[in-house]
Formats: sequence, C-alpha cells, structure tokens
Amino acid sequence: MIELYDLCVANDLRPSPYCWRTKAVLTYKKVPFSTVPVSFTEKDKLTFSGQDRVPVIKDNGTVVSDSWNIAKYCEEKYPDPKIFPSLGIRESCRFFNLYVDNTVHGSLILVVVNDIFANVLPKDRDYFRTDREKRFGMTLEQIAAKRDENRPKMHAVLSQLEATLVGQDYFFGALTYADFCLFGTFKWVTTVSKEPLFDNTPQLRAWWERMQKQLGL
Repeated sequence: MIELYDLCVANDLRPSPYCWRTKAVLTYKKVPFSTVPVSFTEKDKLTFSGQDRVPVIKDNGTVVSDSWNIAKYCEEKYPDPKIFPSLGIRESCRFFNLYVDNTVHGSLILVVVNDIFANVLPKDRDYFRTDREKRFGMTLEQIAAKRDENRPKMHAVLSQLEATLVGQDYFFGALTYADFCLFGTFKWVTTVSKEPLFDNTPQLRAWWERMQKQLGL
C-alpha cells in the first residue's frame, strides 16, 4: 500500500492542495493508500525524500515528491484509468497546473490565509506566522483587514474558470489531471474556510459537485 505524507493541522484537518491532488489521483485510479500526518514544523519526517515539502509518497521502496511528479509516476505505474488520456494532454495539464499554482492560488491565499492560521496547531503557529508574513510583506492582521479588498481578484479568477466550463463537464472536455489539480485547490479552501466560492459561478459549482461525487472525497 502506498504511504502518502500529508499536511495536517488541528482536528486532523488536511489542508494541502497538493496533497489533495495526489489523493484525488490515487482515489480515481483505485490505488490503496494510507496517510502519514505531517505538521508544518515536522519537516524531519520528510528527510528520507531529500526535500522538505509534502506530498511525498512511498510505494514499495520508491519515493516520489511533488504532486506533479507523483501524478506522472502514478500514470506510468498504474495506467488505468488514465489521467492523461490522449496525445498532448499531459503538456496541457502541466500548463493548467502552473496556472492554478500561480494565478488561482495567488487570488485565493490573501482571502483565506487567516482561516488557515486559525486551524494551525499551536506548536506551528509561530512558524506559520513568520513564514507567511515574510512571504506577503505584511502581518496576518494587515492581510485580514484587506480581505474585502482582495475578494474582487479572487472573483475575477473564479469567473475565468466559470467561463471555461460553459458547455462542458470538465476543463478539457474529458476528465483529466487538470480537474484533479483544481479539485485539490478547492478542497484546500473548503477544508479550513467558509469563504463562499461558488455563489456567482453555477458552472463551477456544478463541476465541483460532479468531482466530489466522482471521487467521494
């Protein structure tokens, strides 16, 4: 059985979008897996992987880190059902993956970062605060005060995703890794935040409900 090293916060919540991508892929491919919880300050648990970020999988002695690398590994090792089902799809999914990482996450994080912080384990709170405040160049309190100001950017990006889905069930027509990638993002947000994402995006809401039903996650 595959071991997945998975970010964990208070109440055993699992907020990593990248780990959710991996869980979505493994679930879709019906590959059995168990999770090993890793908090923000338990990077020593990942030393064996040669780096310090989740997700990491162990599969019968094979170690793979990074959700994109894990997706490629799973497609080769467990080819059916496919997440890159046709010629050129893997490259297209890679582009979409980068768009989600940079544009979608960038629009979401300043809206929900304090919701994440509220769920961080006490032992990790100093680390989380220091790391995020350095990253964003302001305190968490300053970010929280600008939440309403940051929402329009988030809504603009969600509207782009909404427009892409008009007339189709999945982002590239058929179900691909692109859908699992974005699924991970929304699982990240909905795990730790009550921020409404789909109030003005009915196509995206229908896609989200379809993905939840498909995966049972």
